[in-house]
Amino acid sequence: MKIANSLSLILGSVLLVLSIQWIFMPSSAAESLNMILLEGEGRNTQIRDFTALFLGTSSLCFITFFTKKYEFIFSCGLFYLYAAIFSILSTNHGATITYTSLISEVVFASMAFTSAFIYKSLDL
Repeated sequence: MKIANSLSLILGSVLLVLSIQWIFMPSSAAESLNMILLEGEGRNTQIRDFTALFLGTSSLCFITFFTKKYEFIFSCGLFYLYAAIFSILSTNHGATITYTSLISEVVFASMAFTSAFIYKSLDL
C-alpha cells in the first residue's frame, strides 16, 4: 500500500506543479515542453487545455490517494497512454516526436497503472 500511496502522491504533485506553471507562467510552461506560447485564440486554447489536462489528472491521483479507489488513477494513466500513442501517430502528419515528452508520458502512465494495480490487488 505504501508504494501505491507514494506513486499517487508523487504523480499528483508533479502534475499539480505543471498545472500551476501553466496558470501562472504559461510561457515558461510552454518552453519546458519545447513549444512556443501561441497568440490570441490559440494561446487561450493552449493554456486552457494544458492546465485542464494537468490539473484534472493531478486531481485523479489525489482522489485515489484519499479514497483508495484505483479507478481514478487508472483513468489518469489512460490519458498519458493515449498522449504517448498519439505522439507517435502524429508523425503521420509531419510532426516530430519530442522524446522527452514521450518518455514523460510513458513514465506517468506506468506510475498510474502500477499504482492502480496495487490498489486493486489489495481489494480496498
